[in-house]
Amino acid sequence: MNRRTFLRISMLTVASSAIGQTTSTPESVRRVLVLSRFEEDLKARLARRELQRGLQALFPAVEISLVQERPRTQAGVLQITLDIHESGWSGHENYRISLEPDGVLLAAASSQALLYAVFDLIEQQGTVFGIDGETVPIDRPHTFTLPHRNQPWSASPEFAVRGLLPWPDFWNCISVYNQEDFQSYFANMLRMRLNMFGMHVYTQNDPLAESYLSFDFAGAGHRAALEDTTVTSWGYLPQRTSTFKMGAAQYFDRETFGADATRLAADNWEIADRTRDLLRDALSYASDLGIRTGIGFEPYVNPAEIVRALPPEAKSHPGGFVESRTGKALLERRLANLLERYPKVDYVWLWEDETTNWNSRDKNIPLSTTPFMQAYDFLRRNAPDKRLVLAGWGGIVRNFESLHQRLPGDITFAALNDTIGWDPVNEAFGKLEKRERWVIPWLEDDPAMWFPQFRASHIEQDLHRARSFGCQGAFGIHWRHRIVDPTASYFSRAMWNQKLTPSDHYRAFSSAQASGDRVEKLARLLDDCDEKRAILSTSLGGQSDKGFANKIELTPDYADGFNYDMDQPALPDLTSQRHVDEQFQSLVRSTTSATEKERIQYFAEFIHLMLPYLEAYQSAQKLNIILKDATKLRDSGSESEAQSLVLREGVPLWLSIAPRSRETMLTFQRIIATRNDQGQLASMQNKFVRISLERLRLSVQEFLPEPPEEMEKAYRAAIDNDGELKSRVFMPTRPSILRVDERIRLFVVVPTNGEVTSVRLRTRTSDAPEWKDTEAKLAGRHVYSVFLGPYGHHQEWVEYHVTAAIRGENVRHTAPGEVDRYIYRATVMS
Repeated sequence: MNRRTFLRISMLTVASSAIGQTTSTPESVRRVLVLSRFEEDLKARLARRELQRGLQALFPAVEISLVQERPRTQAGVLQITLDIHESGWSGHENYRISLEPDGVLLAAASSQALLYAVFDLIEQQGTVFGIDGETVPIDRPHTFTLPHRNQPWSASPEFAVRGLLPWPDFWNCISVYNQEDFQSYFANMLRMRLNMFGMHVYTQNDPLAESYLSFDFAGAGHRAALEDTTVTSWGYLPQRTSTFKMGAAQYFDRETFGADATRLAADNWEIADRTRDLLRDALSYASDLGIRTGIGFEPYVNPAEIVRALPPEAKSHPGGFVESRTGKALLERRLANLLERYPKVDYVWLWEDETTNWNSRDKNIPLSTTPFMQAYDFLRRNAPDKRLVLAGWGGIVRNFESLHQRLPGDITFAALNDTIGWDPVNEAFGKLEKRERWVIPWLEDDPAMWFPQFRASHIEQDLHRARSFGCQGAFGIHWRHRIVDPTASYFSRAMWNQKLTPSDHYRAFSSAQASGDRVEKLARLLDDCDEKRAILSTSLGGQSDKGFANKIELTPDYADGFNYDMDQPALPDLTSQRHVDEQFQSLVRSTTSATEKERIQYFAEFIHLMLPYLEAYQSAQKLNIILKDATKLRDSGSESEAQSLVLREGVPLWLSIAPRSRETMLTFQRIIATRNDQGQLASMQNKFVRISLERLRLSVQEFLPEPPEEMEKAYRAAIDNDGELKSRVFMPTRPSILRVDERIRLFVVVPTNGEVTSVRLRTRTSDAPEWKDTEAKLAGRHVYSVFLGPYGHHQEWVEYHVTAAIRGENVRHTAPGEVDRYIYRATVMS
């Protein structure tokens, strides 16, 4: 169907170029016609609509139409032909983009490959595809970037398996996902040309197991949930979001933040059922997009309640519980439960547990092959279309040689990189002969979870070693989204192009974020943060005397994130950190549009919050020493000396921590943009604010007869609402591929010190050029909800944005910020 007739027509030049070059032709393009030459299926139709959607975003002044028949050659018209033919290709994901006499030809080996060709063509025009979505360049292209005639772009993936491994366990990851979040995630994976989703499930993390794989055995069930703001795992303590300080409560709609599967369920069993239904629908959606899926658990670890229900005779088996008859029956129950819950899953992963991994650094801990052989036989008998994956933390590679000799050759081996990703891909991968093997590099690590992490150069090394060892697959482990995209987008692109350097990638990434000469400046900053280690990261460089990478855990989100009492190396000098911060802030000040400012400021403020946090951390370490000394004095009977020491040296240190804690949090709150960011905010309130402003304050006051007034005054000032907060609106999740007749919820967050009077969703579709307004409903506090859809087969796409009105403010607040230039778009998958 033709694009809206009211769009103005401008002159855009067709280019016939190699990457990075543009050569004009005499013709100007006013229309693009997209023609198909294949028998349609769902993914092929999606490819056509995604091409239309992507080009509309890049070239809003060009009329883009889907046509059924080859048109006559016309001046000002560019024809793009999509073709699928299965013969003549070396792989089913291969494709070719060429410039032909009658226009551009996208030829592919399959409908899946055609989708990849479409995304490649759009990416060549400057769009960046990341985990958090697509980013259309600030400076939209004036020309089409196309291959030279007789020099087509031929594409074949470097890795047959290209995946993400989002780790569920924290408040800033898929543990808090709802339907709309999973669907947005998988749509973004597809555009990144990734084809596999993997998922590890903790089946015991005191006091609960994750409810994705809940089961009953031996007459007992178990306590199961996903991580939300009521749990006590991973260093979290239950906390009402209304108790969050500095105005952070307004970012949450109710007292509990997390997946609806947990927070809206009536009881433990409903949590399990809701979680199953949520993930089952998500995996089905992924399958529709051509993304294979895998899910798995640790066979050596069982929920505590199930363990209590087991017979002592089985637990005391001389070969270990896994060798007992009960142990084997239990594993079969767990495998059957997984397949019953998720019938569309393609791979079953069995993981070496994390404790065994870390313990194996000090002594050799061999793994029994019994669970893996049993699972292999179970799948062969009951689900022969499923494949088994043996996986683990970095330490499992120490068992690869033995396991390779003892296990069937069609079991895939996979492993995370050791030392949270800072150790290189292990040489053991190169000794597995014809066995399929997948590496799992870390796109980010959890000991620096609240900080920006730019790791493209490290990913480059990991992928290079993986290729040299004959690995067929690579998965990126991560938790967060938007802040990880500078690395994640490199990871996805480099698996198609091994010549892509981090520097070249950062330049392409920055071209979408910035305008003019700020592109090069931003690219250099990202490169400096990565290659030149200009900001702190978990890696300290070099190796320990045990042969593992040296590291420092700055914000360990798996424990008390602000863990000033850990035995950690001293922080490096912060001079370079301050210099990078100044450069980022200068870059923000020089921006010329609201969108450019928001995009660059997101990274700049992540950089900035590191400084007050690290300064607070250093002061807390010093304060901790004083508190320990005071405790010794008190224990020896010198209570007055302890009081004097704390009053003289401890109180000033805490007084320096309070404002730095506030600065850290307000810096972050002003840029929050995604659901993962909301989770990080909750985590920092729970593990940083609670510890730095509450617990440490009480620690100091424990030695004093009454709280000093200056401490009380500093505390009230630190926790006060953000008086300088500028009103804004954002959508944490933006769905971009909708199923026909699907109605999907959107959340809208309106941070403001004022009174919100109206929040509206505005939409228009391919068959209706006029905007339609839908009033959003208050979900709670400053969070609103509204539904997008349903849409029919005939509607190819929908454009949407939200507006918010604040009493007394004449400014129209919208998301995205410049709706006359940028808009959210969703394709209808029909």
